[in-house]
Amino acid sequence: MFFTFSKIFWILAAPSHWLVLLVLATACSLLLRWHRAAKVFSLMAMALVLVAWLAAMPLARAWEDRYPRPPWPEHVDGVLVLGSGFDSELLRIRRAPQTNAGVYRLVEGFAAAHRYPQARLVFSGGSGALGGAPFPEADTARYVFRELGQDPRHMILESRSRNTYENILFSKDMVKPKAGEVWLLATSAMHMPRAMAIAQKLKWPMTPWPTDFMTAPNSRRDIWDVTGNLSQLDYVVHEWIGLAAYRLSGKAQ
Repeated sequence: MFFTFSKIFWILAAPSHWLVLLVLATACSLLLRWHRAAKVFSLMAMALVLVAWLAAMPLARAWEDRYPRPPWPEHVDGVLVLGSGFDSELLRIRRAPQTNAGVYRLVEGFAAAHRYPQARLVFSGGSGALGGAPFPEADTARYVFRELGQDPRHMILESRSRNTYENILFSKDMVKPKAGEVWLLATSAMHMPRAMAIAQKLKWPMTPWPTDFMTAPNSRRDIWDVTGNLSQLDYVVHEWIGLAAYRLSGKAQ
């Protein structure tokens, strides 16, 4: 129920979706000669674009700054890489992985496993699609890791999880981390606060290992990059809502 509700809620809550609805409402109002309504809807759409331009970058930077990349630890027992919506069905059709910014999670996970060859490399990802998917994200992870030369003896794939909570819960059940072990948690910098809050709730001590940062201290806003600003605002709002929902439901600390 939590999974289904979260997916439906986000369809209604994403700022970029609201912009589309406002543009459609403006167009329909003009066709019906509701000029006052058209004016209101168009002003709301412009206000949303302005908010995305002014707020998305600083909000994203503040969110990513919560967990900066630490120095390499002296010893690592395992690396947990979280899925990022990989389309494994497309991989089977095209015989090449899907283009996805989250692939850097795999790259950074492999780099960590290469640096610590005795560490276990764990990828967690089933399907986060509302209706499910015929092939789990883990299929893409297996393909990419093997292409990079990862030793399959040190590779563990978790293919049932549908969201971040299940990623960490199911992975913990599989690997059964022991007290004192050092584990790296590899996921996007924007996603890291939510992932760490869940790991803390599940009592799995993790060293955050953020990947694919979207911002830098000197990043500048671009008023003309409407889609980029909205995408960034979507991501920030998604993570805020996600963390709040997990905490309210008792799934995150």
